[in-house]
Amino acid sequence: MSPARKRPQPAGVDFRTVEPAPLMLLKGPEDYLAIRAVDRIKAQLRSRHADLEYTRLNVAEATPGELSTLASPSLFGEPRLILAEDLAQTNEAFLTDALRFLEEPHDEDVTLVFRHSGGNRGKKLLDALGKSAVVVDCSSVKSDSEKLDFVRVEFRTAERTIHPDAARALVAAAGSSLSDLGSACRQLMRDVAGDITVEHVDTYFGGRVEASAFKVADAAFEGRREAALRLYRHALATGVEPVMITSGLAYKARQIAALTDHRGPRGELAAALKVSPFQLKFAAETARRWTPAAAADAMEAIARADAEVKGASRTPEYSLEKAIARIADYAGR
Repeated sequence: MSPARKRPQPAGVDFRTVEPAPLMLLKGPEDYLAIRAVDRIKAQLRSRHADLEYTRLNVAEATPGELSTLASPSLFGEPRLILAEDLAQTNEAFLTDALRFLEEPHDEDVTLVFRHSGGNRGKKLLDALGKSAVVVDCSSVKSDSEKLDFVRVEFRTAERTIHPDAARALVAAAGSSLSDLGSACRQLMRDVAGDITVEHVDTYFGGRVEASAFKVADAAFEGRREAALRLYRHALATGVEPVMITSGLAYKARQIAALTDHRGPRGELAAALKVSPFQLKFAAETARRWTPAAAADAMEAIARADAEVKGASRTPEYSLEKAIARIADYAGR
């Protein structure tokens, strides 16, 4: 006999903390989360039972009675993990067998995991599982803010620290899919000791995170003087024109100036500035260290640098470098 199984957990448990249970439902379209959940369940069961049998059941081609056969008591008593995927494609034979299976006593050495990526196919079975199974949340993660939350929780769960600007850079670098983003998080945690900084992200994913005008502007307005100057010099070395840097600085300055003087709904401000709420959210974090007077001084410095870049100075690169240093010094003044 196997050790007592844990009681079913509340619906919508996190894939990072889910524990094996006799009946489980991975619900939602995000395959990466479902894969992580299955890997965790499998690893935990194998840590208890080295002879665990793992079976993936194609429910679109399942034959009548196949589920009952797989889940029936084993001759030698080996624990079993059965993954039934994907209920959105299930046939009638499996639906009938699964509903019958839920009504009968279960072998305590069997863990049955159902995967449903979406749609109304098999609704009766889904409703029944919602009442009796541990439901793992595999909802889609699409927006940048959701991806940023994902990164933060990944590092917090691992008891590691990633700096806010590094987390944003990582989403920009590897956020095209949750699988890429999750792999990037794991690589950084595996290869880097201590806190993860934006420099680490640039080192590992520099081919996808360009040292652009916007990165220079972010660093300058956050008061990170040395980082802003280093990014600026690297941007010039990689072919970014000085006029693009001043454009990026002006773009950021308009956001900061507007936020220091705005008291209405932030959604209206985002529309007026033609930026996404996500972008404005992080600009607002930076704006907390700025006063209207300091923002005005920064705007003046940028206007002067822009004129010098466009012909008023014989050394436009140096003039712009001084402006960037001045802006960083204004932050928090």
